[in-house]
Amino acid sequence: MDAKLTSEEYAQILQTIEMFEVISQAEPGDCQSYDILKEAYLKIGQIEAALQVSRKLAEAYLNMGLYSSALLECEGILQLQPNSPDIVALMGEIESRTAPAAGRGGSNGHGSHPSDFGLIGDITEQGASLIALPATRNKQPGGNRNGASHLGTRDGAATFDASTEDGNEHFAKFLTFHRIAGEPDVAAALDRTRTINQRLDGQGLAASLLDELTKSGQDIDLLLSGLIDATKFGYVPLEYYDIDRSVVRMLPETLTLGHLIVPFDIVSRTMMVALCNPFDAAGKQAVQSSLDYHIQWYLAKPAALSRVLRDVYRLDTRD
Repeated sequence: MDAKLTSEEYAQILQTIEMFEVISQAEPGDCQSYDILKEAYLKIGQIEAALQVSRKLAEAYLNMGLYSSALLECEGILQLQPNSPDIVALMGEIESRTAPAAGRGGSNGHGSHPSDFGLIGDITEQGASLIALPATRNKQPGGNRNGASHLGTRDGAATFDASTEDGNEHFAKFLTFHRIAGEPDVAAALDRTRTINQRLDGQGLAASLLDELTKSGQDIDLLLSGLIDATKFGYVPLEYYDIDRSVVRMLPETLTLGHLIVPFDIVSRTMMVALCNPFDAAGKQAVQSSLDYHIQWYLAKPAALSRVLRDVYRLDTRD
C-alpha cells in the first residue's frame, strides 16, 4: 500500500477497482471506465495492472478510430516496457491506419508526430506517467453552430448524437457505490433525469442527475465534495467565472445544451471544459473529437452550467 494513502483511502480505491472491473468487462469499449480503472491501479502502486488496463484502453481507442489517443497510450506503456513486442506491433497497426491520411499531406491533422500529443498525469513513485490526455483536431473551426443533431468525429469514428448514452446510469452506480447518496434517492433521481432528457428537442437544457438529487433533499455542496474526493476531478466555481461566449460557442449547441458541457477558458493549446457528469463518455468524446486543443476537465455545479448556457444561447427569450 502507498504510504501516502490512509487505510480508508486504500479500501475506497479497491472498491473503485472492483466496481470498474465489472463495468469494463460488461462494456469493453468504455474508455472512461478504463481510464478510471488505470488511475486507481496507479494510485495503489499496481503498475503491472495499470499497464494491462492501458493496453485495453489503447485497443478501445483504436477500435473507435481515435488513433492519436491510442498511440499516446502505447507510448506511455513503452516508457516502462520499452521492449514490449505486442505494444510495438499495436503501434505499427495504428501508424499503418494513419499512413494514408499522412500521405495526403496530413490535412486531417491526425499524423503520429509527437508534437500532436499531450500528456498529463499522476506520477507514481516508480516514475510512471500514464494518464493520457489526447490532443484532437477540429475539422470545422467553431464546431457545428447551426443546431444540427450530430457532430462528425475524427478519423471516421461514429457520429455524435444528442440521444447517445449520457453515462447517467454509470454515474448513478458510482454515487451509490461510494455512498455519496442513498440508493433510493439516486434511483428516483435517475428516473426523473431520464424522463426529462428523453423529451429534449435538440435545443433544450438537459437535466442533471446531481440537480435532480437536490430535489430529494441532498445538498449539492456535499454531493460535489464526495464526488471530487472519489474521482479526484478538479472543481471550478463557474458561477464566479467571467466566460467568453465565443469560447462556449466553439462547440455545437446541441452538445453543450444536451450534455451540460461548458468550455470556459483557453490557455495556449489547452481548453478548460466544465461538466457535472464525469461519466458522460459520449459527451466528452464528442468534445475531444471537435476541438484542436488539449482538453482539461473540471466539475462544476449544474445550476452554474445551466446559467451560463441560458445566457449564451438566450434560452429565456426563446418561444
